[in-house]
Parts: sequence; C-alpha cells; structure tokens
Amino acid sequence: EVEVEVNDSLMRFFDHCAKFVALVEENDTAMCQVNAFKEGPEMKKVLEKVASALCLPVEELNADLVQVAFLTCSYELAIKNVTSPWCSLFSEEDAKVLEYLNDLKQYWKRGYGYDINSRSSCILFQDIFQHLDKAVEESKSSKPISSPLIVQVGHAETLQPLLALMGYFKDEEPLLATNFARHAQRKFRSGRIVPYAANLVFVLYHCDHANASQEEYQVQLLLNERLLSFHHSNETTSTYTDLKDYYKDILENCHFKEECELPKVNVTAVDEL
Repeated sequence: EVEVEVNDSLMRFFDHCAKFVALVEENDTAMCQVNAFKEGPEMKKVLEKVASALCLPVEELNADLVQVAFLTCSYELAIKNVTSPWCSLFSEEDAKVLEYLNDLKQYWKRGYGYDINSRSSCILFQDIFQHLDKAVEESKSSKPISSPLIVQVGHAETLQPLLALMGYFKDEEPLLATNFARHAQRKFRSGRIVPYAANLVFVLYHCDHANASQEEYQVQLLLNERLLSFHHSNETTSTYTDLKDYYKDILENCHFKEECELPKVNVTAVDEL
C-alpha cells in the first residue's frame, strides 16, 4: 500500500498565488495577445476556409468554435487513434495556426509571458531540491536513503511554469499575435513540452569512483523520458554542486509568499507584470 498525501498548496501553487490569480488568471487583459491573434489575418484565413467547408456564413463562426473542432480532432486521434471527421476541415497549415493559438495562451498564462507565471512555481522547485539535499546528506552519513523515490503528481499547469522557471524552451523573441511567421521554428511548443502524461524526472547519482569530492554526486534531468541538457554546461549530466550553484538565486531568494503578494499600489496588470 502506498500512502498518498494531497498537497495542493505545493502541486497547485498557481491556485494559491494571489498575484497570479488576480493579475493573470482572472484578468482578461492579460490574454491580449491571444485575443489579438484570434482576430488576426492567420485565424481569419482558417475561419473562412472552415466556413466554406461547412457551407456556413463566416459570421457564424469564431476562433473559439474552430478551436473546439480542432481539439476534438486532436483528442480523438491522441486518445483513441481515430481520425475524426472534424480533422478533414484542417490542412497542416491550418493546424500550425491553431497550434500557435494554443501556444500563445500557454506562453502568456503558464510560461514566459509574465514573471509571476514561473516565479510562483519556486515553492515546488525548492521542495525538489530539499528532497535531493536530504538524500545527499543521508548518503554522506552512510545512512539508508529514507526516500529513494519520490513521485509528485500534478498537471501540465504545474509543469509548464516550473520548466519556465528553469529557463527551458525560451525563445529570443516573445510569442506575440503579430509574429506567427517568425516563430515557425520556435522552442516553445506546449504540445511537445507538456503532452499527455508529461513528466519531469530528477535522477541523483552517487559516484563511488569520482575523481574529486564535488563530483561524487551527479544529476540527470529527463523530460518525457528524454534527457535534457543543462543550461550551465550544455551537458546531460551535471555535478549536484554545479546545478545548485546555477540555480542559487531561485533556491535562496525566491520566496512564495512575497512573490505572490498583491501589489499594494493601484497599478494595472501590464505595469505590474
């Protein structure tokens, strides 16, 4: 039997971050880039094509309705391996436009759009390193590792901000309603970063024959069962000491309560974020 602890304050940190809830989650203006893209030329072209295929006046369709049809196609293909009739409405180019629409939403709501999106996840990031620290301490003391495996279960909304906090999949130019064409080769593709059953694994190694004491403990990082390269070395293996040094600012100076406190002055979301 496995004992399961529900810890929403850790795994659903976004619900407990007042600044994120007020200035992003419940603030319509925070998604201005998403809304602008829905009214832009790329989406207009897709709307016209879908309306023609369905023999409907284009005025009876909008970006949200077309996105529902596209997601229905996507879900049936991904979950049931069935090609839905809705898929026939879209070409590969249409799919790229609708993928970008979803990526825009994830970028501005869970990714790099606003600092609070990722900063609110530092409570989870620090918790991960607390577990790793404990394992290192027990190993150095020749004690049995009390928790050799720790599994924490959340959502894509949990994982996407954490990866942004760590600096992964960040493009030089932000995702905007006006730069769809320039982002054809973008790093930030939410469907690849957090697909179904997305997972992030920290693996801590004790190396018995290390050449130096700082090399005794090493780490690998896997996203969706694939090794990630570390930013500080561009290697897929890092000493635990180097990894902690690289993220020292987040580990020591990111405090959830202060990060998530609502601003006391009356400013707009754009000014604050």
